[in-house]
Amino acid sequence: MRRITKGAAPLNVSPLGQQPRSLIQADADYQASRQTAHDPEKHARACFDSMQKKALRDLLFVEQRFLCVYCESTIDEVYPFPPVDHWNPLKHFLPQVFSWENLHLSCRGANTCDARKEDTCLNLPWPAAYAYEDVLGFTSGGWIYVRNDVPLPQALRDALELAIAEDTAGLNPVKSTLNLNHSALRAAREAAIDDEEEALGLVIGQGTASTPNNRIAHAAALLGQARRPQFVSIRVAAVLQTLGQGR
Repeated sequence: MRRITKGAAPLNVSPLGQQPRSLIQADADYQASRQTAHDPEKHARACFDSMQKKALRDLLFVEQRFLCVYCESTIDEVYPFPPVDHWNPLKHFLPQVFSWENLHLSCRGANTCDARKEDTCLNLPWPAAYAYEDVLGFTSGGWIYVRNDVPLPQALRDALELAIAEDTAGLNPVKSTLNLNHSALRAAREAAIDDEEEALGLVIGQGTASTPNNRIAHAAALLGQARRPQFVSIRVAAVLQTLGQGR
């Protein structure tokens, strides 16, 4: 998870052939109509699903640099399209159904991210309002952890720990909200580290690219791409040699 810079909301979310309507206007119409809805949650879902989702995805792809808002795996503009996810679940945050800051794209992983979260409240601030890259660290084995050298309110730390935890069973089961330390994600992040070591020429016998300036420039290049490589945060940590810091 990283901070996301949100741009302007879509100017037209109406299906083809219908009167153009911006997301802001759609929100205003929804806020007025939900006051008298017989079933508020059903009404909210119907209003949201009536929009042209392509208009949302086109902007969200660009804002998120084509990465899942949660795990940072690649999301593509191909069918089946990534779901438009409510960071704060629709079921529990009916006033935020059309809030642009609350809408993101998630991957289609079966055991992680939005598929894992469903209607669970993350109790975490929107990525537009919080720099998660400053408080989350990574190990060389692909694990995510909450940094101990960064002061955090205990409630926020607990929510982050629950989001990144790996689901477990047994006598003391853990039911993570996002399951971001799932074994498949850990393996993929570990492979991403190897990619960056090779890209920098840091394999055995090659050390010429290992200067601080080259590392900083390479990290900046990774973050500057319109389509960032998947798991960009652990790639940057590997390049800048911050793996394991603050653990």
